[in-house]
Amino acid sequence: MRVTFNQVRDGLDAINTASEQFAEAQWQVSTGMRVRVPSDDPVAAQRAVMDQASIDRLDAYKGVSDSASSRVTAMDSALSNIIDKISEALVALQSSLGSTATKEVRDQAALTMEGIRDALAADINTTFGGTRLFSGTNSSVAPYVKSGGTWTYQGTNTGMTVDVSENRSVTIAMDGQSIMQGSDAADVLSTLDSLAAAARTNDTTTLHAGIALLNNAFTRATRAQSLVGNDETTIDDTNERTTTLRLAAQARLSSDRDANMADALTRMSRAQTTYQSALGAVAAASKVSLLDYIK
Repeated sequence: MRVTFNQVRDGLDAINTASEQFAEAQWQVSTGMRVRVPSDDPVAAQRAVMDQASIDRLDAYKGVSDSASSRVTAMDSALSNIIDKISEALVALQSSLGSTATKEVRDQAALTMEGIRDALAADINTTFGGTRLFSGTNSSVAPYVKSGGTWTYQGTNTGMTVDVSENRSVTIAMDGQSIMQGSDAADVLSTLDSLAAAARTNDTTTLHAGIALLNNAFTRATRAQSLVGNDETTIDDTNERTTTLRLAAQARLSSDRDANMADALTRMSRAQTTYQSALGAVAAASKVSLLDYIK
């Protein structure tokens, strides 16, 4: 019997093919990946790059959104305090008016308004993460300082915003002057200084005018809190949409990049069986004695 070289050659080809198929399936099982290099599936590889970029972009927006959410919550809390303090100032002011307001009552009202002034100054100068919430874009400085008996706003009249999605942004630092002063001649801190002095001297003209000024401050603060509430809603909405978009992108990426483990295991087993069979066939064909060869 003569050795058929074609038989051996075909067997070796089958061994090499099965070995390559086994190695590829084994790599997919060990890595969980379907595509090793872009040339394995150019279309899927391109889609995977685009989806990964989309996921990275969405993750970046989510990080900004989470940070902004904490700052917006802090602003909401500070504005709630400011609104409460202005309401208390109105009560103290009204207690100093009328024929029943004795000097002791007026002096106490003055002390109360000065205490409220200090509390308002602390609230408007609130920091979060080392920066001010109500200094506009100049968030490294305190919004309001008192020097020589005069209150001065040090911030900017432009709020600081960040993008929480491709087309939506929120304010993370507000213009404090628009809250404390607005279109009035003086900020509410200076107004409380004047009202405290007026209460002590029973300057009813100034005290009556102060009611409108404090009401203006109350309106400005509630308007600012309404804007903050809108930003909180924006953050919630964009977070929900970002989560939905990320899940969709992740599903597409998985479809293009991840291996079908059941299929990979089946191919690995089949390649191993083919390899063993081809190896056995080549070995059998090669077992030729010299006598068989020279026949």
